[in-house]
Amino acid sequence: MKNLLALTAFALMSVSISSVAKNIYADVQVTDVKPTSDFIWKRANQNTPKYPIELARSGIKGCAVLSFNISKSGKTENVEIINSVPKKYVGKYSRKMLRKWKWVPASTVAESAPEKRTLRLDFCMGGESTEQSQIACKQQSQLACG
Repeated sequence: MKNLLALTAFALMSVSISSVAKNIYADVQVTDVKPTSDFIWKRANQNTPKYPIELARSGIKGCAVLSFNISKSGKTENVEIINSVPKKYVGKYSRKMLRKWKWVPASTVAESAPEKRTLRLDFCMGGESTEQSQIACKQQSQLACG
């Protein structure tokens, strides 16, 4: 009998928790600060970067502008945070994310050489679908970062 009551209580709690939980939609927008067609390097993985789980859990959204070098071998080096909103969190996770990126030559003709780049990363959450979150992030990327 005790087991049946405990099982029933657990089932009711599970239903209550699952009915309260809702989907959170998030997007990360990557924008070249000074776009040009003659970049030497492009990101090896062109997929949308994953929203850092720590930021999502805390409901933190914002933007960061970062300057960095791409080495002759396609490695991200010397990542500097130019600006970040909010300062402490978004810049830290942006730098961490960017350091992991690998780069490949943008064309087969170009010779591999170091390149200095500046990127803006926008972290956006909200809306009722992935598409709404992406639209909000594109709009945010048009605003000043800081």
